[in-house]
Amino acid sequence: MTERRSVKQPLHTLQTTCEPPPAMRETVRAWKKAMKFTPELDERAELLSVLANATRLRAFYVLERLEECCVCDLAEILDVTPSAASQHLSKFKAYGLVTSRRENQTIFYRLTDAPQVRLARELALRGLERA
Repeated sequence: MTERRSVKQPLHTLQTTCEPPPAMRETVRAWKKAMKFTPELDERAELLSVLANATRLRAFYVLERLEECCVCDLAEILDVTPSAASQHLSKFKAYGLVTSRRENQTIFYRLTDAPQVRLARELALRGLERA
């Protein structure tokens, strides 16, 4: 008789009987050890989490297309408050995705040339048509 999982019972609580074949045991051990320290994957996960928010992804897309934009224009384009747009841009700045310049009272933002921006362009925007 096969064990059936209740809808409410988490998968990790089930008794597992999986035993890798002898030839795979060392491979599984090596991969388990390798996955304990993965700074490059962790950095990519953080970048993807920043862009996983739909409004931030749209903001990234707008900055990619316009090359430079002030907070108030970005807020209007995205149909959010200037405060919300500013918070999204602050998150971008914390991750090194944008840089800013001041012109009188207006702050303009643009994407940086950092490696994480090139990666984000590839992962998040590749294949999208220009608006």
